[in-house]
Amino acid sequence: MNTYASEEQIDVATLKTDDRYLVPGLMRGLAVLELFDPAHPEMTITEIADKLELNRSSAFRLIYTLEHCGFLRKLSQKTYALDSRVMALGFHSLSKLSLNELAAPVMKALRERVKIAVHLSILDGTDVVFINNLQSMGAFTSTLQIGTRWPAHATVIGQLMLARLSTNEVKQRYLDFKDWRVFSDRTPKSLEELLQRLDEVRDQPFLISWGHYNTDMAACAAPVFNQLNHNVVAVISVSCPITTYTEEAFSGEIAQEVVHAAHQLSGFIYKADS
Repeated sequence: MNTYASEEQIDVATLKTDDRYLVPGLMRGLAVLELFDPAHPEMTITEIADKLELNRSSAFRLIYTLEHCGFLRKLSQKTYALDSRVMALGFHSLSKLSLNELAAPVMKALRERVKIAVHLSILDGTDVVFINNLQSMGAFTSTLQIGTRWPAHATVIGQLMLARLSTNEVKQRYLDFKDWRVFSDRTPKSLEELLQRLDEVRDQPFLISWGHYNTDMAACAAPVFNQLNHNVVAVISVSCPITTYTEEAFSGEIAQEVVHAAHQLSGFIYKADS
């Protein structure tokens, strides 16, 4: 009598609840891979064995197999690290996801921490375009909508993205630009002033607007980078009425949360055409 179930006989719900179909060796191998993170980029056999509560011999066999299959590589006589095959799997999966899909959980987590509105923007010509918005968790309701456009030269969001372009590309974008609207004393009023401003902010990890675009609003923005070519693909930002935080707190703890979220999202961006 055949005791093995065919593919047609195995139902998905059963697979999720029945341990008979689990492969212990595969689970242990995956557990080894999951041990590696930014805090532990490389580990020894002993460290892996201790973390998984395995004897050293079992840990060695798992590591040897993963190394043979291209998922781990030996860095020295004692330490191992993730190899390119793991990254290739991740890159393939991430490259299929849209920017909004990748950003959604990061933006939600950021809002949970700061409690104010969170936005995702891209650069389109000389405009900033908002492609995702999450409302604050307080009484304030942002008027920003998906598709809202702001002049890039006048906003910290736009300046962050423009600053990562070459001077020639910025000049091309503003070749026939005439609408140098002024919103505050921080707004560049000409291409020359814009280029000077971009030089000043080019290496900044974030920018703060304290009433510089909307007089009663504060905003903090940080760039999101493509890991393949290091181009800026978007900017993640937060906004709230100026009365919500002190300028010191906004430029400190809130800014650090935004930078952390931008860095986290950047780690997911692997687009060959971005």
